[in-house]
Amino acid sequence: MNCNQARALLSAYRELKNEEVNTAELDAHLETCVACREALASYALVGEHVRSAPVFEPPPELQAKLMKALADEQLKFLQKSTPGKAFTPEFLKPYLQERAEETQSQDDIAAFSTAETGPLPFIQTRRKRRPLQINQFAVLGLAAAILILLMMGGLTSLLVLTRSNPASLTRTINSVNRPIEVDQKSYTTTTLYPNVASALPQGNAVFYSASGTGDNSGDWMLMQFDRSTQISKPLLTTPASNPLIVLSVSDTWLVWLEYNAPRPLAHGVIANNSTRSEHFSSQRAWSLHYLSLLPQNTTDSQTQSSGKGTSSALPAEQKGTTSDQSGLADVPASLLLEQGTFDNTTAPAWVTTPVQGTWLIGNRLLVAQIDRHGISRLESFLLGQSGKAAQAQLMATAPAGHVFAWPTAISTGMQIYWADEWFGKDGTLHSNIWQQQTSEQTLRSHGHVATADKNSQQVYLGDGLSFQPQVVNDTLFFLSTSEIKVSDQGVVMPNGIPFPVSATDTSVIFTPRTDTGVYAAPADALVHGTIFMLPLDGSGTEDTLGTVGQSTGLQAGSNFVIWQDSTGYQMYDVQRQSSVFLGNTLNEAALLAVNGDSAFWLNIIGTPGTKLAMMAFNWPN
Repeated sequence: MNCNQARALLSAYRELKNEEVNTAELDAHLETCVACREALASYALVGEHVRSAPVFEPPPELQAKLMKALADEQLKFLQKSTPGKAFTPEFLKPYLQERAEETQSQDDIAAFSTAETGPLPFIQTRRKRRPLQINQFAVLGLAAAILILLMMGGLTSLLVLTRSNPASLTRTINSVNRPIEVDQKSYTTTTLYPNVASALPQGNAVFYSASGTGDNSGDWMLMQFDRSTQISKPLLTTPASNPLIVLSVSDTWLVWLEYNAPRPLAHGVIANNSTRSEHFSSQRAWSLHYLSLLPQNTTDSQTQSSGKGTSSALPAEQKGTTSDQSGLADVPASLLLEQGTFDNTTAPAWVTTPVQGTWLIGNRLLVAQIDRHGISRLESFLLGQSGKAAQAQLMATAPAGHVFAWPTAISTGMQIYWADEWFGKDGTLHSNIWQQQTSEQTLRSHGHVATADKNSQQVYLGDGLSFQPQVVNDTLFFLSTSEIKVSDQGVVMPNGIPFPVSATDTSVIFTPRTDTGVYAAPADALVHGTIFMLPLDGSGTEDTLGTVGQSTGLQAGSNFVIWQDSTGYQMYDVQRQSSVFLGNTLNEAALLAVNGDSAFWLNIIGTPGTKLAMMAFNWPN
């Protein structure tokens, strides 16, 4: 027996002796190994101290706290359980009743579970546009609820008929009882670059790309806006001559795209020979960049990879004129991640941009892009601070005519999801959701043991009707264009039949994340459907949000999602499992970007002058 094997048994040596397990081999090793004997002595000393420690009496209020905690857990269990299938133990009923009296706004299932008559059937409401028949049990449940209300005045909570998700029988909407409102803030900054094309909030900052006005109307800049000081500063030492689009941002990294303007190819003459019109090349160069948002070393030798040059200061005529100049000494160095050419003659006809989505998790960046041959690829980059550009790792390649989009991942990165989109013979856009799952594999070679990651890829949702996967708090959200079905157990799921276009409210138009006049919206931005959410840890069942078949514009933060449907802007808190009241907060938004714990929006795209007005809110408040 070697020392490693002996050390693995030493912590349990006393128990092994007490259980009369044969420890002869271990005893023989201890006789010859001083280090292991010392380790055993230290273990024994710790054990003696623990066993000789005084016994602490639990505080008298411990039982009450314990029962209160058990009552809270029972409430959660009842909310997630199928109505009529879960019951409350007799010893917990008094504590559930106390909790109900304390809150005075208990959940519908929990309220009825505290009554001596036991839980009642759930009342299923009607969906807008696609009504469900209320069955006999639901009618009886409604009658029984009214009867109980009349007989027992202490039960003040009624079943709430929710409009936001009538199809769901399992989700609790706590904010119906006590609405939670966002706390929006308005900001104004003076800047040489007021024409915002893209933006993402992160913490107390907003990172945005914008073009100038007046003398610098052809210049583009990457900007950082401080919401505390309301000061904007540039993140590039010189302006760029091509549009810039912010793609991803975290506390550590900022990723953006530079997309060259169309290049004039030749002059053509129209029929009457009176005027000339320019023809443009089908190819447009693009480049992907990133920079670190961590404190920078002033002696860093990295150089800028975006912009017109490598100058350390802006043009002289721009110095000192606005708050854009603050913090230039702290401008971090940017690095080139990847560059390519987008050719609209080789790419699918319905795709007009080279990058269809990014996802930033820790130091790992996922990118879905189309190469110059029109082939869509899913790539992974490991970002670092060594001053060297990260190398792309190819994860998947799409078949001809298919496009990858919306890469996303759980918090550990062990499960990655993305959309595979294509136009079908029926003339409509289709999408499946794929999954890559990573597991650790033990390898043994010549007596050595090592672990390695093993990746497996498979179709996760293959009905051709599942779009825009986004993971929030390890819960998968996606937009389905399928009709839905509700099982006898209250489980909601797509049935694989396309939702009728004639039943969709097409007046609901999504609010874009970028100025679509600069960087076109993806083809799936026009998709309307039902938002599904599915816990990826197996803790719950598939559920829906919003009005069936009417939702669009799904965006995800770190703990919430926002979308639009026929009832207006909607928001759902994933951690609290409750809806959030938005009211008219976003009604005037012309550009909306959700990221991290914040939402950012503009009411006007393209501001004359040097004043830029912005709005934002943090969640939770």
